Amino acid sequence: MKIAIASDLHLGFGKGTEREQEAFEQAKVAFGLALSEKADLLLLAGDIFDSDVPPQETWLGAFRLFSIMRGEKTKEKFSVKKLKGEAEEDFECTGCIPVIAIAGTHEFRSRDFKNALEVLQEAGCLVYLHAAKAEFELGGERVVVHGLSGVPEKKALDALRLWSPQPERGAVNVLLLHQSIKEFLPFDDEMIASISLGDLPKGFDLIVDGHLHWFSDKNLKEKNFLVCGSTVITQMKRLEAEKEKGISIFDTVDKKIRFVPLPGQRKFFYTAIEFKSADAEKVLAEAEEKLQGLLEKCGSGEKPLVKLKLKGTLAKGLAVSDIDLGSLKGKFAGRAVLSIDRSFEETAFKEKLAELRALQLEKKSVSTMGFELLQKNLAETKFGDAFDVRRVFDLLAEGENEKVAALLSGDGEADAVFSGAKEENRPKRTGKLQDYS
Repeated sequence: MKIAIASDLHLGFGKGTEREQEAFEQAKVAFGLALSEKADLLLLAGDIFDSDVPPQETWLGAFRLFSIMRGEKTKEKFSVKKLKGEAEEDFECTGCIPVIAIAGTHEFRSRDFKNALEVLQEAGCLVYLHAAKAEFELGGERVVVHGLSGVPEKKALDALRLWSPQPERGAVNVLLLHQSIKEFLPFDDEMIASISLGDLPKGFDLIVDGHLHWFSDKNLKEKNFLVCGSTVITQMKRLEAEKEKGISIFDTVDKKIRFVPLPGQRKFFYTAIEFKSADAEKVLAEAEEKLQGLLEKCGSGEKPLVKLKLKGTLAKGLAVSDIDLGSLKGKFAGRAVLSIDRSFEETAFKEKLAELRALQLEKKSVSTMGFELLQKNLAETKFGDAFDVRRVFDLLAEGENEKVAALLSGDGEADAVFSGAKEENRPKRTGKLQDYS
């Protein structure tokens, strides 16, 4: 059996910019590849959408995209059964390839609210998994897909251990995750990643992780671990300039992975220039020269993405704000989609401003920025992780003030709110995985 794997479609990315259709176009190519490769099953490892509450235009594009998978049905009979705990649910596969998916961190909503993948499941577009598994049978062969949707990184390891998935006998077992992994990050911070490769459960034929946007199979032999990467460039990181976007094809017989690049994908260049006590004229002149050299390699076709990182030190008395990059961007506006990151050494105050600019460039929503700021500030106070910040934040955002008051006062389901607190600071925990959803 052939299983196609993709992740991080980020439908809705770039809304209001010249790139707003790019995520849909790349996803359409990825789905087309799965069909042309004659895959029997398509797995999506999270972040199908770019935001937790997609706008109507994004929903329209998403439904058009998934209609591709509703082509002529295969002559082979297949079935999908979803199991969560002791509950079973059979799905009628209306398309030519069934789709099984988990939600990513971009789609995460606390358990008081429905997420976007639950809507897609209700519409018959896919089978959605969170701390659940789905059995797929075709021609006498059985594949079991286990899925844990993305949760806040600080709670990810606890959620994985609490769920504790076990591979099924007599079947090919695939585990889908959507979390940061410590070995893939340059620093150790539990707010960024709490799971290591050594924490992954044993016995699975393949463990697939979304969230990281570049393809990596370097741990495939030792850990059966695959990072499938995104289908669209959103973060413009160095590794994305070095590796193509694509889908993976997993053969259930020989257990091998084959990477299939997306044809016609947009070129992406990442480059850096380091300065020492430079004045504004020198910075602008060298930046323009570097960009000219890069774009000469491009030739014709779609405008490439270019990320230029300027770093080092400026001349005494010169601030970043004194360097006008507007004219530089204007010169290359018709030739490239240009992003310039200024990382010059400056005062702590200006570093904070750069942080805010970076958040804006990443197109983070106001609610996302607010939640991360609240979570970060609480971590530095005596409150620590005394309650479920995300759940309280979501309820407040929806105007559920009375419910928040009841939860924080210990009435009703207070245990879920205090799910991360130290023993002396909270009521007794139920140990339910719903605390992590």
